Amino acid sequence: MKRLLIPASIAALLGLAAPPALAGAQQGVRCPGGYSALISDANRTLVCRKTVTYERDSVCPPLFNKMLDANSDRCQNEVTGAAVASIMLPPVPAPGQPLASEFKRVVNATGPDKFVATQFQFAFPEGRPVPPYIGDASKGVTCPAGHDGDKAYDGRGIRCDKHDGAARSADCDGIVGWEWKRDLNGAEDRCRHLVTGETGPTKPEGMTKVQHDLERKSDEIGWVLNKKSGARDTWQRKTYAFPIN
Repeated sequence: MKRLLIPASIAALLGLAAPPALAGAQQGVRCPGGYSALISDANRTLVCRKTVTYERDSVCPPLFNKMLDANSDRCQNEVTGAAVASIMLPPVPAPGQPLASEFKRVVNATGPDKFVATQFQFAFPEGRPVPPYIGDASKGVTCPAGHDGDKAYDGRGIRCDKHDGAARSADCDGIVGWEWKRDLNGAEDRCRHLVTGETGPTKPEGMTKVQHDLERKSDEIGWVLNKKSGARDTWQRKTYAFPIN
């Protein structure tokens, strides 16, 4: 959006300088690479999950040393001719990995079978600098009480916001020569300078344009313009917060 030009002398007189825009609550949080975003509760809750697949080989038990791998694997004792079903190569026990009982045979009709287990793994989203998320990542994160949720990062994350106070009428900085004009830019009200004829966006009633611009550069505050064709536009202040767990 085009911003009104405030003479440097006025900005210096007011002693105002815009802080740099930093990534933060207004950008929201998103799932790490490789994780799918599960978004629920009207976009207020985010869980980051991925599916991990574990495979173990099909092998023969002791005394049955000949693999018959057509259809479901069987193993034959070459001396007696007896045959039994193959078994799974035992997994190495490790924290967080599936138990042996969770593996299921996957038949390969023309080669050795595999024993396969799948497991969900969870991670906390990225984006909140401090404090870091800790605890049970499978429960995800959710917007604080009173905050709405919006999808962010092309559906890979969420952000949390809420209205802060009532909407304010759009007006202009009359003290520096700007006048309010209804629907000057289609359905949008604009400010026009009495001397130069330059036009620019409005600001909320009750604050200066410089103050408005400073708040819009903050990552915890936003202003949404509500265009009203045939009526005065309004500005709605919003505040942002990181999801919590």
